Amino acid sequence: MKVGIVSTYLPQRCGIATYTDYLVRAMLKNPDISVKIIAEDLAESKREENLEVIPAWNRNEDYPEKILPLTEDIDVLHIQHEYSIYSFDERLPSLLERVKKKKVITIHCIRPAQFCERYDVDEKYAGRIASLADRVIVHLETQRAILERLGIPLQKIHVIPHGTRITHEDPVESRKKFGLPEKGKIMLIFGFIKPHKCIHIAMDALKMLLSKVDAYLFIGGWIAPSAKPEHKEYVEFLLDKMKKDNLEERVIFYKGFIPEEDVTYAFGACDVVLFPYYEEDRSASGSFHLAIGAGKPVVASRIPKFEELKNISDELLVLPYNAEGLAGVLLRLFTDRDFERYVKERVEDYKEKTSWETTAKRHLEVYNEGV
Repeated sequence: MKVGIVSTYLPQRCGIATYTDYLVRAMLKNPDISVKIIAEDLAESKREENLEVIPAWNRNEDYPEKILPLTEDIDVLHIQHEYSIYSFDERLPSLLERVKKKKVITIHCIRPAQFCERYDVDEKYAGRIASLADRVIVHLETQRAILERLGIPLQKIHVIPHGTRITHEDPVESRKKFGLPEKGKIMLIFGFIKPHKCIHIAMDALKMLLSKVDAYLFIGGWIAPSAKPEHKEYVEFLLDKMKKDNLEERVIFYKGFIPEEDVTYAFGACDVVLFPYYEEDRSASGSFHLAIGAGKPVVASRIPKFEELKNISDELLVLPYNAEGLAGVLLRLFTDRDFERYVKERVEDYKEKTSWETTAKRHLEVYNEGV
């Protein structure tokens, strides 16, 4: 079977590009599969055994005309959708209508109307492109529920968790790579700094912990190149708060973009990964899966984005903005050996269930469904 995948792709700095790379590498372990990635034009052209990458289109142009001719020799077309890549115009629906091969679309994010500045534009667009595909893949049950409400037949919708890359970096060497303290508990918040990640709540929790635990907060990222003014203001707020709360020796900012080859070491260096976010998008977290792939406990806000965490332990979910609750869960992880052991065993189980190899097999089942 030859699969055509429309997506951003490496070395473009894009979560969808990285996701596609992991998925494709896992699929290609099946010798009966070949893949043509029909990529946005920031990708690197590549030709390997059973893999071809063709940088062919740009999101600011009439991309269906560039993509359509490249679908003639494939058996299945799989589109990786994210709002910021394809916008809300007629181009993507037009492409789906004109392609005559089997069409699969992964909808990575769905925004409910009541939480969207465009009101119902986002969810209706997701419903429309889902209706034009033969099969739809989402990562969360909450996403499936919205599509069902929008009239998409349940038999068309497949919930496949975001894949997990399993890593085993040495903690001591990982800490050395980032110049982190050799001793003490390290809590990681990974990625670009944005207000919705509520890093200030983690700083408040850290301050509560310090009388009982030798701990540090490592902010593994910095401002995105395309950061909005309010993101830059938030960083200034965090730096000021760090000084006011006397946390300069306890909060460590990486102050840069962690290269892809060093990402696994960032997770290898920590004891726990924090996601004290507050957002209403229905989308999975790639960083969450990097964390569990490294065998690390996760503590996250009780929001749709981290609904998967209940499959490890519902007790690791904390109400948004609840610094005291966050500190309480962390204290238990750091001091209750039985609870820590229970969580880590559950992490090991869930990372195997969501490994990229398992995820890829489920994709192949979707491609073959009805064939």
